[in-house]
Amino acid sequence: MIIYFSGTGNSRAVATMLAARTSDNVYPLMALPPAEAEWNGRRLVFVCPVYSWGIPQLVLTYIRSLSHRFIADARRHKVWVVLTCGDETGRAPEMIERTLSERGLPVSGIWDVRMPNNYVLLPGFDVDPVEVEREKLARFPARTEEIAGCILAGRECRDFTAGSWPGVKTRLVYPLFKRLGIIPSRWKASDACVGCGRCRDACPMRNVSLDSDRQPVWGKQCVSCLACYHVCPRHAVGYGKATRAKGQYFYPHTNSHDKP
Repeated sequence: MIIYFSGTGNSRAVATMLAARTSDNVYPLMALPPAEAEWNGRRLVFVCPVYSWGIPQLVLTYIRSLSHRFIADARRHKVWVVLTCGDETGRAPEMIERTLSERGLPVSGIWDVRMPNNYVLLPGFDVDPVEVEREKLARFPARTEEIAGCILAGRECRDFTAGSWPGVKTRLVYPLFKRLGIIPSRWKASDACVGCGRCRDACPMRNVSLDSDRQPVWGKQCVSCLACYHVCPRHAVGYGKATRAKGQYFYPHTNSHDKP
């Protein structure tokens, strides 16, 4: 079984493609409460994005919250991890592997899949140029096929690009992201908002609602997946001043009304 978390659709695309190749059932993480999760499959695969050279806290908390019954079933099978990232992973692979190991789940393989960059909340971070975005989208199916072949063959593997100074980036930038990049009150809609509701529909956390004037309101469950920002057709959603003049990206084959 494949469990994935996705904001702008990259990890969802990879998980769905993997499932088609391996004949595994695929589940959005938010649709499978950890305390109620039932084992269903021949293997366990986690697919999630890398956030600022780390693993989203939501994913780590989910693993720690899986029921003892589910973990007991999972221990009888192999466990794999696929991380989507813009260019490099930092120490994110070690982070998720350590968390799974704490639950008694040794990881047989970890890979990265390079997808278009979408992080825009820190200075110096922006989406990829259109040419780079297209190149990554053209290449990721072959990479996903390669990973699926390894999983089906049971081939243990560690194949990811940690990048330069991975420990420094994970130790310094990732905590900065958690402290400054996940503040729900900073999300606002400008006067350009037309109340279409796409931000609400795209949020995997169901954290965005519309008020009586059809203006978006953010709750406290934000994880800064940026789905609301990137899916807005009017570029009306913003995170304070951080997103001014920044680009937008949403996986082109994802229906924004589906829960990524």
